[in-house]
Amino acid sequence: MVELLRLGNVATAFLACRHVFEWTAHTCLMSRELEDFVSKQDWKGARELQSRVMEGNRWVKEHGDKYEPGAAYDEIPDSLRVKKALKAYEQYQKEQHGSSDVEDSYALLSEHTHPNAACFSSYTEFTGPEVRFVPHSADSALLGEERCLINLALFLDALLRLGREAVVRQQLRTVIDELVDTQKKHKSENL
Repeated sequence: MVELLRLGNVATAFLACRHVFEWTAHTCLMSRELEDFVSKQDWKGARELQSRVMEGNRWVKEHGDKYEPGAAYDEIPDSLRVKKALKAYEQYQKEQHGSSDVEDSYALLSEHTHPNAACFSSYTEFTGPEVRFVPHSADSALLGEERCLINLALFLDALLRLGREAVVRQQLRTVIDELVDTQKKHKSENL
């Protein structure tokens, strides 16, 4: 995302950032619910959650028969909805920080990923009734929403811990440490 911004490709950076934001919310929901199932030794609940994540597909359930008639689409589990994942991420932020900006951040990312004026705002200049395309504005160097990368890494770490995975988890911990150090450095430079 940061590299896209450095290249001046702000519109595409917003798309990537929204995708990562949704993945962050998704892994938040997964890590919280799966940890709850494991602590209660509710293996059926854990398996159903895994099935929803790995096999759930609303599009196939609703439209699959049109493309491949006769398949057992009713056996496909419901997928996890983004709205539910965002609620879990919002709750996490409230627990960790006392407040949440999930709704605002997601709305901003969504607005900038739809084909409207917001998507191209850093590329346009209005002069009276005339609209001109211009090089992107320098104030879009960082979106601010990329901070969800640290949370994404932490939620992935929680999932790897639950699975007792050590090799990838150690590498992820190194990435987390680097992300935290970079964020601290960035904050101190901007003070």
